[in-house]
Amino acid sequence: MIKNKVTNTSFYYGWVIVFVSALGVFFSGPGQTYAVSVFIDVYREDFGFSPSYISSLYSAATLLAGFLLFTIGKLTDLYGQRLMMTIVGFALAFATFWNAMIIGPLMMFIGFFMLRIFGQGSMTLLPNTLVPQWFLRKRGRALSVMAIGGFAGAALFPPLNVFLVQTFSWRITWVIWGVALLVIFVPLVIIFVRNKPDDIGEIMDGREDLKVKVIKTSRLPLFTMISLSTLIVLTLIPTINEYLLNTFVWFPSVVIRIILLAVTLMALIVVLRKRYISKTTNGVEKIDDQPKSSVKEMITEDNEISWTLKEATKTKAFWVILFCVSIPAMTNTGITFHLVSIFETKNLSMELSAIILSLMAIIGFPVTFISGYLADRIKVNHILAITFLIHVVAISWLFLVQSATGAIIYGVIWGLAHGFERIALNIVWPNYFGREHLGSIKSIAQSAMVVGSALGPLPFGYFFEWFGGFSEILIVMLLFPAIAMLLAWFSPAPNYQRYHR
Repeated sequence: MIKNKVTNTSFYYGWVIVFVSALGVFFSGPGQTYAVSVFIDVYREDFGFSPSYISSLYSAATLLAGFLLFTIGKLTDLYGQRLMMTIVGFALAFATFWNAMIIGPLMMFIGFFMLRIFGQGSMTLLPNTLVPQWFLRKRGRALSVMAIGGFAGAALFPPLNVFLVQTFSWRITWVIWGVALLVIFVPLVIIFVRNKPDDIGEIMDGREDLKVKVIKTSRLPLFTMISLSTLIVLTLIPTINEYLLNTFVWFPSVVIRIILLAVTLMALIVVLRKRYISKTTNGVEKIDDQPKSSVKEMITEDNEISWTLKEATKTKAFWVILFCVSIPAMTNTGITFHLVSIFETKNLSMELSAIILSLMAIIGFPVTFISGYLADRIKVNHILAITFLIHVVAISWLFLVQSATGAIIYGVIWGLAHGFERIALNIVWPNYFGREHLGSIKSIAQSAMVVGSALGPLPFGYFFEWFGGFSEILIVMLLFPAIAMLLAWFSPAPNYQRYHR
């Protein structure tokens, strides 16, 4: 009897998994720096804490979460993503309720810790280990679709949090997100998530039989057209004109963004829906007419080699990539956490910094589909190197920014970096080490990213106290993606036979 039976769908059930996973990445938002940063000034006013004190609490909590995150990966390998996503959904909801009740530094530290381990850590880790279980040939594209959730969260959480805090209070805002997790996310996980295709009688990528040879058709022009048009339209939302920036109204802008994201998503679904076509006398060609060798090749191409965590740690590539994936977490978190202060030193408004955070996300959203398409065709270490090159350009531009126009351009470049980063940092692990032990391996990578994000805000705060600005720390931070770019380029996937002679 087939386990975990679900209602039959007219399409591959893996895309349902992608949808719920995207929702999971979206709901990691309460634990992400772009959402928490909205509360920092409110905490300063209500509790009288200094920015460096709050940064220290946040960094210490994030560091502890990073060290303990590997346990989530171990438990995922043992019990599967469905159970773990359910538990983590409940845990993150509890964390938001806790943060609604904080009255002092100890409760704030515990609140930060729970947000980081269950939000930023687990709610990012679990979807990124679930989707690769369902896709191999289409893994890059599946992760691209899943990444919509992350970009939607990054685009919507900052302005929504500002709106909710100003309309209600910061405590009510935390409660709202907790209720949303319990009412929306957890039920969908219980109803729809299954751990692997064979749990419901499917196989990876949805090839239920070998009766028809499937011919791949290129959709890159369509992807490019949709992505570029979205990029242009969304870039125009926060108008470059300084006067309009000063009169920017938050709530209508959020509605416009939601509508544009929905329209773009619908267009992308149309593109993805018939990604593959069949060929006969009217257009279909039977596979029975093909040589047996080609049939065998189709059957065996899913036999992906899987490394254990112990085996993976013996390779040079594991440690190089582990270092590389921690770099964007460190630089992005440091810049995001202090973006308001960085802009203040450049005589730019707090509202503009919030616009840039959203702009980064909505620019990165269409770029993700391009990077996902490329990741299925180009070596993933080269995609990583391109990602770090764009990060170098972004940080360099931020160093030079002195105007609203320059800030908008920075948001666009930053969005491009995030578009590549979302795919490259997630696809590298299953592509290098397989999917069987992905929970354990990816949890170590996620821990490194969380630790990197913990270390990000601190040097910015200290350099500001030492030098009275952020120019010096931006120069220092520039070195890290430059080094990672070189390391990634010269670190291809390890050869399993070479390490098992």
